[in-house]
Amino acid sequence: MSLLAKAVVIASTLPALVQGSKISLASRQTLNTTCADIHYFEARGTTLSYPGSLITVIDPLMETFPNSNYEDIVYPATDESGSDSYFVGVRDGAKQIISYAEACPESKIVLMGYSQGAMVIGDILAGGGDGNVLGNYTKPLVDARTVGYHIAAILLYGNPRHMPNQTYNVGNASTFGATGKYPRTAGQLASFNVYADRVHDYCNYRDGVCDASGSNLTAHMAYPSDYDTQAIAWLDSKLKAN
Repeated sequence: MSLLAKAVVIASTLPALVQGSKISLASRQTLNTTCADIHYFEARGTTLSYPGSLITVIDPLMETFPNSNYEDIVYPATDESGSDSYFVGVRDGAKQIISYAEACPESKIVLMGYSQGAMVIGDILAGGGDGNVLGNYTKPLVDARTVGYHIAAILLYGNPRHMPNQTYNVGNASTFGATGKYPRTAGQLASFNVYADRVHDYCNYRDGVCDASGSNLTAHMAYPSDYDTQAIAWLDSKLKAN
């Protein structure tokens, strides 16, 4: 069992606030056919049910920006080392993002991902694969000049693709040169860094996923309590500035 899969044991003990939502998932989904000023995509972490932990970031933003709505990246979120979850997430998530951007060209798009979900979001933009567990190397599925133009912000928690010494790295591992369990190639990193001014990539020291040197799953599950306030403030500033 991978570290990502083991995280479910801790996730199941989290308070309801982390996995819950003030607005029902059904209500959110009914909004997704309507173009809004801001549209949030969330890719949840391994084994978490919809809507995932980042709902505690999305809820306050939806209150601050009433003409905004929400959509899940629809994928299995099962252990990426023993299923097609990652591949489905990258493929179908790209289709969702492209479809919305083409249907709603005036909307700002915010992408959020936790753990495997962060990897899914990142690989849609950067290209995927690692020549091993994550399969063959692939090109970015979203064109940075067209669909990518609409992306206002990208928030990643516990990213398995985390790379050291990037300008957008945040969290208590940022000064330790942490590298994730699936580090990017130079080409993938260059493709992702087109979005560098719109990214915050949070990593906790030795969390075992974004910092592969450790195995502290408590640290991997602590992002909402550790960083939500900071992340919400950053997203608020990005959305008001653009």
